[in-house]
Amino acid sequence: MINKKVLFTILLMTTAFVVSGNILKINENIKLNSFENISIGPEYFPFDTSLTLTYNSSLGEAKSIIRKVGTNYVLDLSNDDFFFVQTVHARNDTVYLTKLEQEVDVFLFISSGVDVTYGQPYLRFPFPLKDNDSWNWTGVELIDEEDPDTITVSGQVLGKEMITTEAGNFDCIKFQIDIHKKQRGSHTKFYEWRAPGIGLVRLEAFIDSKGFIGTIMSLLGYDEMKFELKKIG
Repeated sequence: MINKKVLFTILLMTTAFVVSGNILKINENIKLNSFENISIGPEYFPFDTSLTLTYNSSLGEAKSIIRKVGTNYVLDLSNDDFFFVQTVHARNDTVYLTKLEQEVDVFLFISSGVDVTYGQPYLRFPFPLKDNDSWNWTGVELIDEEDPDTITVSGQVLGKEMITTEAGNFDCIKFQIDIHKKQRGSHTKFYEWRAPGIGLVRLEAFIDSKGFIGTIMSLLGYDEMKFELKKIG
């Protein structure tokens, strides 16, 4: 019997994050508020090692913590059935991703793990940003140091939005991220709602079903994933 706790590499790009199945869908008709001339800085991707965030998600409740290792920060999202670890660093306020490590229960008593690295650091957020700003990054992704694939990432600032969660109300900036992989021919899209000093509050991901992980997630009904903040501290 398949254990419904398959973790997808896309959170890569992500970071770490989560929503319960009974959470209400976002009203697509909500107009995001503009915020001209307001700078969006690294406070939307904080490296606070004292911060513990708990999320609800399709993968079950999970906790996120941050550790400082040398000049890097390790973002660890996990529960009893999976872990998803991102290694990131900041340079001139720009946030880069250098490595992803993950392991997840795929079948009963069987786990699957993978390490993802990049030919050059993956551009996560080129802070500072403003309303309607966009960015692009192209590089090489390697799975377990093999199978290189060209990956192109496009990001955009969509606007401001108030998000209500079990943890409270948050004034967030909404970002859209699109990820294209050339060899696999895949396209994954996700949205992040981030709050200053907290980081990720909500995430919605729409996952292309190409590839092994994508196919399994599609079969399990996880080709659309949602994550939402449950508790701080």
